[in-house]
Amino acid sequence: MPDTNQEQRPRPDLLAAIHADQAAKQAAAEEAAAPERERQQAEMAHDAALFGTPGWSRLSDARRARAARYSAEQGAAA
Repeated sequence: MPDTNQEQRPRPDLLAAIHADQAAKQAAAEEAAAPERERQQAEMAHDAALFGTPGWSRLSDARRARAARYSAEQGAAA
């Protein structure tokens, strides 16, 4: 009678291939999202630069909140 435990355990090479495939898909998704993410960061940086100017008051509440959060994150990263 064959050893059924061996048949039920995933093979290490199969698991490595699955993980490599998932990593490649994640990297491709991040690369595809990069231009939009960079555009949003540039917009937030532009909005944050308006702080203390008349242009700041013209931003919507949501954009001011997003720009403030962006500024705080940039300050924490420095």
